[in-house]
Amino acid sequence: MVKITVMVYTTLRARLGFSRTELEGGTVHELLLKLAVSGMTDISKMLFEDDGAVRNHFVLTLNSELLDNRKTKKVKVKAGDILHVFPPVSGG
Repeated sequence: MVKITVMVYTTLRARLGFSRTELEGGTVHELLLKLAVSGMTDISKMLFEDDGAVRNHFVLTLNSELLDNRKTKKVKVKAGDILHVFPPVSGG
């Protein structure tokens, strides 16, 4: 497994207590599972559906490429990749 930079924003940053971390994993899904329990608060229920799928309202990008949340188990990562996790944002 390789170390990947994971960037989180807004509410995720506040709940986890950091905006950037390095995690080891082979797929985007593995990284997200580790991310969910890596901070001050366990965000598993916030990030994942009951069946383990990533909730649709999160926006995920890998090296600036938009990812399909239903296919995170199939997306492999390599050294130097950067995963961005954007939580839902509202405003007006």
